[in-house]
Amino acid sequence: MQVVVTFPPFCTREEFARLTGLEVKGKTVVLGMCNAATLPTVNVGRHSLVNIYQLLQDLQQGKTEFLPGDYS
Repeated sequence: MQVVVTFPPFCTREEFARLTGLEVKGKTVVLGMCNAATLPTVNVGRHSLVNIYQLLQDLQQGKTEFLPGDYS
């Protein structure tokens, strides 16, 4: 039996923290990762969202490390 998980193409930093378990590290961890361009983001109006689509593509292509500046 194959399990299929569907993710939205973008999500808020808060939702990303909840989905990944980073919320236990503190509220500013994902914010810092986005500000340091460690995570891919997209701006929609005045909101900065985590680009889940880009993140999943990079993981499928074998990306294993996410360093500051990767998405600048």
